[in-house]
Amino acid sequence: MTSNTISNRLERLKWRLMDKTIELKQRLPQEIYQSPPSWWGYLLILPGILLVSFLFVGMGILTYYSFLTFDSIEFIIYEFTLENWRSFLTTDAYYFIFFRTIGLSLFITILAVGLALPYAYLTIRVRSSLLRKLLLISIFVPFFTGVIVRAYGWLIILGQNGLVNSFFGIFGLGPYRLIGTEIGVIIGLLQIMIPFAIIMIAPAVQNIDRAMELAASNLGANPFQTFYHIVIPLAKPGIAGGTIVVFTITAATYAVPALIGGGRVDFIANVIYRSLFDLSNYPLAATFSVALVIVASIFVLGIFQTLGSGTLGVDTGDSHE
Repeated sequence: MTSNTISNRLERLKWRLMDKTIELKQRLPQEIYQSPPSWWGYLLILPGILLVSFLFVGMGILTYYSFLTFDSIEFIIYEFTLENWRSFLTTDAYYFIFFRTIGLSLFITILAVGLALPYAYLTIRVRSSLLRKLLLISIFVPFFTGVIVRAYGWLIILGQNGLVNSFFGIFGLGPYRLIGTEIGVIIGLLQIMIPFAIIMIAPAVQNIDRAMELAASNLGANPFQTFYHIVIPLAKPGIAGGTIVVFTITAATYAVPALIGGGRVDFIANVIYRSLFDLSNYPLAATFSVALVIVASIFVLGIFQTLGSGTLGVDTGDSHE
């Protein structure tokens, strides 16, 4: 059998299959493929709705547990009490850790977004394709390893005999204690959060019309003025999205404060973990969790009100009406 014969048979088989497909389509009710029912869209988003529903149910259960009574023998007594909230609000150690979590999360968010914006701009605007690829690869390489692996890496770098102290030792400085300090935790979290911020900001920079930057340059603006007056305002949607994502992830982080913080720079997630697994105090852990969600939600709503939903938002097209 020659190759031409095989080719002809395959060609006939292809046309036969196409005829059968067209014949099958003609047998279907016309409205199925010409005007699909509107409920099909709702059917497709049903898994997402169910997932969000479970989250709301979980939050409802956590809120319920936060008002239950803890007992060291029975663990949970189903009697309502405000003792957990009173303990949270009046215990110095608890609200110190809580405010440290929020304060460091804000600080890390500002640093991460501030460092990510020029990186995203350079990645989008650089003319060298090789450099652009290297910048993109350097963003995604950290995602190839888990947070715990990266935290252990920072233990090696920031440790008493690590790379940083070895560098200072060349100049006769140090060694400095970085593990178990807020500086160490901030460095570890920044390394994790900056790629998230870049990914959120880059699409907004991509949408900035290059002609506006050239026009500013033609009118006498230097690169810094162009970046400050043109790029930053127009990248606001990405900045808003990056701010929300970085803050919410940082506020709920556990591994980096536990490993790099060494028990000295705990976040609220570490306290929740200990309440659950060391003390079995589920009501108190639920109280911390609900309080964290409330504060994070207020922050996100504040960003929505001031900067908009950014790259997390949905264009409904109302603005064009």
